[in-house]
Amino acid sequence: MQILLTGGTGFIGASLARRLLLQGHALTVLSRNPEKASTLLGAAVTVWSSISQWHGNTHFDAVINLAGEPIIDKAWTAKRKQTLLDSRVGITEQLVSAMRRAHRKPYIFLSGSAIGYYGDC
Repeated sequence: MQILLTGGTGFIGASLARRLLLQGHALTVLSRNPEKASTLLGAAVTVWSSISQWHGNTHFDAVINLAGEPIIDKAWTAKRKQTLLDSRVGITEQLVSAMRRAHRKPYIFLSGSAIGYYGDC
């Protein structure tokens, strides 16, 4: 499968990327830090720095969206809350827009956010 993954340098995303590569999938990772993504994931991964690199004739069978600023590393000020929201909602809106423009739509769109921590209750 041709797969686009956001959040590929995160805790879950990096593990998922390695697994997808081992299974023989072609992987493109969209990252705010392309150098980190290339170093972490290796030469077998295509790394994009912007969703604008997705042109209408580019095809993905699946899009997996795990993007977002880390959620527990800083205090939740008003500014921080906006950053957290933008880093999740903004990229999701961009992905949906790109999928709508694609000549061949992905079969799968999977999106998850802050799936690693739920507290103690």
